[in-house]
Amino acid sequence: MFSNQPVPGLAQCGYYDLDVEILFYRQGRTNFAPSAGKAIGVPFHPATGLRGSIAEDGRWAAIEEGSEQWPDRAACMRRVLPFLAALQGKVTLHASAVATPAGVYAFVGASGAGKSTLSSCLERFDLRAVADDLLPCRMQSDIVTVPLGQDDMLPLRGLYFLSRQDSLESACRTPLNGADCLKRLLVHGFGEISIKTAWATQFAAYTSIARAVPSYDLVVPDALPRLNASVAAVREMIAEQAFQAVSQPAET
Repeated sequence: MFSNQPVPGLAQCGYYDLDVEILFYRQGRTNFAPSAGKAIGVPFHPATGLRGSIAEDGRWAAIEEGSEQWPDRAACMRRVLPFLAALQGKVTLHASAVATPAGVYAFVGASGAGKSTLSSCLERFDLRAVADDLLPCRMQSDIVTVPLGQDDMLPLRGLYFLSRQDSLESACRTPLNGADCLKRLLVHGFGEISIKTAWATQFAAYTSIARAVPSYDLVVPDALPRLNASVAAVREMIAEQAFQAVSQPAET
């Protein structure tokens, strides 16, 4: 059972406000009984790569052990937590992220885009890596926040949709409008939800994020010798955004 306590191989991922129960069972067993409510369970969407069922209210999940795609419990739990959160009305981005005193800056992209590498390298510039692959976000009025701990929450200040290009000489950033940001969030979100009301809530949350958070396409050279220069360039982009965030007068 996942109980918001440290689990070997599983980062906390910021799910401090998520109360769930995750059970594991062996193939063929059907007499498991989750204690977290009596909600009806529905099968996992095939795209998740998991076998088992998930509660319609997001309070529990039952996972059949032995999946070739997700062979250990920590990997299974990392995979299922965003969907449990979604069913509870909470949104998760497929992103790594770093934090400054001004807020959090996220790198969104497909697996292998370099999200984890970039956020890890940015720690050399006194930035704090706060997410490796999953970034929970919460809406507070018109502000998108990231729960980093039980008493630690920062605003989400920037979204960078990360990709790599062989022929590029240096990192390139292109601003996005809200509509283009929303399209990218939907591509890189956790949409394998068969419950229409839950998906509607996710869509509304993505729309709010696209409206509230400055977003960019970020293309970096796909060449190891240029990695340090790319990291330094991205650090400058974040520093510029952070300065603007703290220097702008608060709206009244």
